[in-house]
Amino acid sequence: MHDLPDVRGVPSILVVDDQATVRRMAHRLLSEWGFRVFEAETGEEAIEVLATARVRIQLVIVDVVMPLADGVQVTRKILEHWPDQRVLYMSAHPAEVLRHYGLNELDVPFLAKPFTRDELLIKVSDALARSAVDATERPSR
Repeated sequence: MHDLPDVRGVPSILVVDDQATVRRMAHRLLSEWGFRVFEAETGEEAIEVLATARVRIQLVIVDVVMPLADGVQVTRKILEHWPDQRVLYMSAHPAEVLRHYGLNELDVPFLAKPFTRDELLIKVSDALARSAVDATERPSR
């Protein structure tokens, strides 16, 4: 059984997904647990949130398959500016599709959609517990 995060030192989380319903659901679930949550619809918006947030965002949860720039491209841009940023990928697509985006063997922190409240909190807790180097390994293409 996983221990869920200790919310006394409340981490800030950025949820990046082009689907508003997914962002809102993740925001609601994480907020109910006590996290400070930010949202972004696109990679460009995610970079802007990270650059202007008045607090350090400890974790970025990013959808892999998005229009404009996919989650792997977004993560690479984020890591150019914040190399120690922790990232948790999420997707509803099967592994074959995700390999096309560079997530080979899902060797990165990953959350399958749709997810339950407990699955989300456990994956977030695990991602926050990882060292920044482990959490931000660049997927191979």
